Amino acid sequence: MFKKIVIGIVYLMSITVFSQDKGTAIYLKGNENFKKGKYKKAIKNYTQLIEKIDIDLVRKTGYINRGLSRDRLKEYDLAILDFTEAIKLDSTDMASFVDRGLSKMHAGYLDQAKADYKYVIGKNSNSKMMEASIYWTARINYSQGKYQEVIKNCDEYFKVNSTDPELYFIRGTANDILRNFEQSIIDYTKAIEFYPNYFQAYANRGTAKINLLTGSGNIQPSKEETKSACEDLEKARSLGDTTVEDLIYIYCKKK
Repeated sequence: MFKKIVIGIVYLMSITVFSQDKGTAIYLKGNENFKKGKYKKAIKNYTQLIEKIDIDLVRKTGYINRGLSRDRLKEYDLAILDFTEAIKLDSTDMASFVDRGLSKMHAGYLDQAKADYKYVIGKNSNSKMMEASIYWTARINYSQGKYQEVIKNCDEYFKVNSTDPELYFIRGTANDILRNFEQSIIDYTKAIEFYPNYFQAYANRGTAKINLLTGSGNIQPSKEETKSACEDLEKARSLGDTTVEDLIYIYCKKK
């Protein structure tokens, strides 16, 4: 929905670390193939780089880029092995842990992915990688139905990035599921503040407002009571959300 925090970009490195032209040409060809989506060819290039150049930084780069290529081809287990080799060569590079966590996520190894993200968060040595790790941990916990954990993750995330509408939306839906409607309304409002055309947030906020009314025993709220909720639902519809039609009919048009 939004620009998400992902690492999947070819690792760029100064070509001065290569010996003469031998590794440079292979490296650049691999990057060219990667950018063109020719991942199998890129894998061959990066494999050559790993085998021909005996410099740790070069080999680390080869493993990272080959891992990214394999992830694109959904060869997740092989990608995980590549990122693990990169980590062996440089365990201080938190991006490799995040990359490996993403491949573990893609492979369905969710708890293992969270372990990588937990390590990065604990190290707290790279703010962008820590931000990415908290983000993906929240997404995994949401997929696992661990909504209290999601809320905690989002609270931590907002300490490093307080302007991300997607995470406010995710925390809002977690609060909705836990029936914390007042808090979910606040979350959706923040999401809309940072992304004014966020129709899903308008739809969910309108629904939360109705749930807040009906959940307190007001089974048939008046048109005046649902005015604010209906404004949200109608705004969502105007932005292209057709899923709100029934709620508009029941709470806004049928009165």
